[in-house]
Amino acid sequence: MTAVPVGRRREGEEPAVRQVTEDLVLVETGGRKVLAAAVCPHRGGRLKYGRVDGDRLRITCPLHHTTFDLTSGERLSGAVCAALRVVDVLPGQDVTSPVPSSGGAP
Repeated sequence: MTAVPVGRRREGEEPAVRQVTEDLVLVETGGRKVLAAAVCPHRGGRLKYGRVDGDRLRITCPLHHTTFDLTSGERLSGAVCAALRVVDVLPGQDVTSPVPSSGGAP
């Protein structure tokens, strides 16, 4: 599974990775949003070009194929290195859910 630029995907399809600052990327997949370090701790590979497994919430560095868990940052395979810094994991918002009523008349 490969990341697709945000503007070219539809909800529920391929994961998207967007660079939000020099140091952070936003990974959107499987109804979740993960804010993580933009570079791999192994050799500084740019994770905006990484491969995302949306089903398992994992990202693989494009340089040496080190794979990290996007919920904990733990290195799962590949070159030995520190964990990936994961800043926040947010649940996605289901846009098909009805908006709660305020209970008052319009």
